[in-house]
Parts: sequence; structure tokens; C-alpha cells
Amino acid sequence: MKKVGKIMALIMVLVLVFCMGCGRSDSADPAAAETGNVSDAAGPAGDTGEGKSQEQDKTEPTAVAQDTGTQADTNAGETADEGLTHIGGKEIIVYYPNWKLGEPNGNVEDILWEYVTMVNHAFWEIVPLGEETETSFERRSEGKEARTEFGIVSSLPEADEEIFAKYREYHELYPDVKIMISIGGWSRCGFFSEMAYTEEGRNSFVRACVDLIKENEWIAGIDIDWEYPAGSNDGERWPEDETDQGCPIFGTAFEDRVNFPELLKVLKEGLDNEFGAGNKLLTACASSSTGWTLPNQNWEAAAEFLDYVNIMTYDMAGDWDGTPGHASSVSGTKNAMAYFMIKGVDKTKLNIGIPYYGTGFRLAEATKNPNGAQIVVPNGISKDFLTVSQVKAFEQEAVPVEETGWHKGYNEKAGGAYLWNDDESSEYYCWYISYECLDAIDGKFDLIDHYSLAGVLVWEITEDTPDHEFTKYLADMLK
Repeated sequence: MKKVGKIMALIMVLVLVFCMGCGRSDSADPAAAETGNVSDAAGPAGDTGEGKSQEQDKTEPTAVAQDTGTQADTNAGETADEGLTHIGGKEIIVYYPNWKLGEPNGNVEDILWEYVTMVNHAFWEIVPLGEETETSFERRSEGKEARTEFGIVSSLPEADEEIFAKYREYHELYPDVKIMISIGGWSRCGFFSEMAYTEEGRNSFVRACVDLIKENEWIAGIDIDWEYPAGSNDGERWPEDETDQGCPIFGTAFEDRVNFPELLKVLKEGLDNEFGAGNKLLTACASSSTGWTLPNQNWEAAAEFLDYVNIMTYDMAGDWDGTPGHASSVSGTKNAMAYFMIKGVDKTKLNIGIPYYGTGFRLAEATKNPNGAQIVVPNGISKDFLTVSQVKAFEQEAVPVEETGWHKGYNEKAGGAYLWNDDESSEYYCWYISYECLDAIDGKFDLIDHYSLAGVLVWEITEDTPDHEFTKYLADMLK
């Protein structure tokens, strides 16, 4: 019977993906499910609060597109695809990272409040209360039982004191924009599993969240960024450096899988009981790695208690692939979306990711066709450097592939843009950048419209251009 069940599940997946590929006859296909000429791995990573994956789709490289059609220099008010029309009524959720306070584009007043629907404040974190402050890794190795009292604190208290004062001000000016507190993030998930391990621990967390909202009435709800319950196919994640808590599994992966939806259940009940049913929101981020991370969580159970599931359809390729790939693409987004729909998650709760940054690779040697090329690991290229503005500057320097310098391409099949440099005299020699462009965003618009998804999730708002080109483009179509 188990074999029959597996066969039936496989048939369901194939049928849904085939149906998604059919699309509407009067609009462009947003992208085939195959990734095309470069690896399209799925799984979040990096210091953006996201994770990693080693899931890959190896395909034969094809010729590089000479004319990319990325539309990067299209005015924000213009629609790159003439077949698209205003969708409207959708969510535009943007992360605002507290560590960007004081940087260019990094203040609360720099948020384009009239163009967004929700601001996820990143990040707060879980801490154990009492005198025993060792990590969950240490406590488990010593054979101690899980602690039962936990609180939540800001990752940057001084910055948040200033930011919260501004939030109060802007909440008065824009009361329809929901301000959420995101708890966790890639490097601040060290106590989630231990907290969720016991009923007492979960209840203490709920009390801490309720108390925070009661102290700050402008908070619209809680966003859970546990990355990730039950880990991935690699198991739990150990800290990458001294600033990273890692993401331990305090008991077993199965217990994490059960405790995650149970945590959401009691948190939803706590918010409803204290503030009235539905008056405060509960959301959670999710990986986009359909083979490496997502199968370890029980999203069909978790989604019941969530207002939105925010799928991080970025960081879907990286050094772990061994070849350059699309860090965010239409095809990868479609596959992630299909995973949740097949699991029975309400599609109107699904938000799909838009990265306001590029993902860098370092090619092992110069080439006129980087697809399938070997890369140098680690690449040493910071995502924080590859903002929308910086990538656009590289785009503007692009020359025909017959010449030497920056070149740009767009994989029509995957729905992803890329740049690479073959100028030996350039400080960016052998760089390859996967990035978001308006063509790919249009493909994601088509998915949102065709499948009635909730909207988009942006990492992160400060990395847009100074004139907020991408955010305005999203609002022109979705809000």
C-alpha cells in the first residue's frame, strides 16, 4: 500500500506541474518547469536570514542570449510585458533589517510606505530566561532537559529603540500598512527547537509575544523565521561563525516536525484570545528547496494557523552547486509554489520572493559562455555589495559577447537574468552574477495572477535604488 501511495503522489505532482505549464492561451508562459541552461538549485542561504540547499538540476548548457531583454533600464511605471495588466489587491511585504539603520536608504522614513502593504522588522530573537544561558547545542550534549522559560529580545536593542519610535509615527500616517516583528532569521535560530520542545516552553514564548504587542500597539503581528524546523537533508545546522547561533534540533527531527505546527497553533490561539480573533496576524517564512529542506517540515499542518506563508524564492543557487545558476527564477518559483499547492496549502496564503540583490559566483576561467562553467569556491563576493543599483551599473557597462567586459544574458526557459565579466584588467574579472530583473518579475506577476497567490515578499527594502524603482514597479502592478 505504501508503494501505491507513493505512485499516486508522484502522479499528482506530474499532473499539477503539467497543468501549470499549460498556462493561459492569451499570455506568455511564465517559464517551463525545467531550469534551462544553468543549474537552478533550490534552497535559501547567506546572511540575509535565509538557508542553503544542495538540490540541483543539471542540464546541458545552451548558447548565451546576445540580447537579454532584461528591461533593467525600463522606467518603473512601464510594464515590460505588454500582455500584463494591473492585478491589484495583492500583498507587497518587505523586510526592513534593523542593522541597516543610518545607512543610505536604511532609515524608517526611507521606506516607501505608500507603496507597500506590510513591513517585516528583522530581527528579534529567542533567549532562555534564568541563569542557565548555555546554547541548545551545549545543553543537549550535557544531557540536560529542555528549559521551559523563554523570552524574546531585539537583536539590536539600541537601534530598535530609535526604529520603534519611528514606527509609531509612521503607523499613525499609514495605518493600513501592517508592521510585523520577525523573530529568528538565518543566524538567530539557536533556541527555536528547544523552546518548542515542551508545552511550557511554547507557552512562555506566546506570553512574550503577547507582552511585546501589548507594549507596542502598532505591531500588527508576529512573523516566524525559524530556519528551519527539523533542518534539511543534512540534518541540523551548526553555527557558521561567532555571530551565528546555528539551528539545532534539540530532540529529534520528527519532534521538530510535530512541534513546529503545535507552536504556531498555540501562538495563534494566544494572539486571538488576547486581541480578538484575526486582529493580529501570524506569518512564517519557508524555504523554496523542494527536495532538500521543505520535505523535512509539515507545512500542510503549519499553514492552517498562518495568515501567510512567505516562500523565500531566492538564494536558490550558490557555491554548493559547483556551477553558476539562477538564485531566483520564474521556473524555480513555480516549482516551489507547486510544492505547497500539492501539499494542500491554500494558494491565497502564498507570497513569493523577490530579491533586491544579486548572487555572485566566481568563474574558474574566462569564457564567452558561462553556462555550466566551473566556479571557484568560496567566491568571496558579498550579497550586500550587489544591490539593485550596483547590478544596474554593471548592466549599463555590458558589451556584445564578441568584445571583452561585462556581458548580460537572460534564460527565457528558466526566467532568470545573469551577468559575467571576461575582462582580465577588471577587478570583477571572472565574476558571474545572478540577479532579479523586470522580465523575471513579470513572470512572477503572471504566476500571482494566474494562480491567485497572495503577493510578494521582498528581501530587502533598503537595497532598492534610491528612487525605489523596483518597489514602485511592484506597486504599479500589485497594489
